[in-house]
Amino acid sequence: MTARRSPFRFVLPVLVAVSLCGVAAADKGVEVTTASAPAGTDARLKQALSDSIRVHANRAGLTDKLRGYSISPSLVQLRAFVDPGQKRPRTVCIVELGLNDASRGLVASIRGNASSVGATPMAIVDAAAHAAVQRLPETLSALQGPERARVAAR
Repeated sequence: MTARRSPFRFVLPVLVAVSLCGVAAADKGVEVTTASAPAGTDARLKQALSDSIRVHANRAGLTDKLRGYSISPSLVQLRAFVDPGQKRPRTVCIVELGLNDASRGLVASIRGNASSVGATPMAIVDAAAHAAVQRLPETLSALQGPERARVAAR
């Protein structure tokens, strides 16, 4: 006697996958716009920057603090150069995050940077994004605290 396989054996996994996709789409976390970059920048690097900002902000637990704000990342610089006396190039990356409030527009600008010898451009962009996101809590505190008027006047 052999057991017959049910034609519905694939239904449950598909239903679970579809329901999880719906949850992921509904809870995007931090709102990050498409990254801007100098002309000629690879579109994959721009997408990687936006994705890195979103991931690092979510991992840092900033989702609730950033509610009502959007982040506009910008790749300011990604350049390789050779230090004097060295043979391998050092790659430097600078990113800037524009913190936008729906009612007031741009309220803060935060920079992060990273450099490395031998790392991939994607890894360096990710490290610079992480550095910028690490500065977000202090910026948010300044914007929401009693120092708000002084910060806005700078």
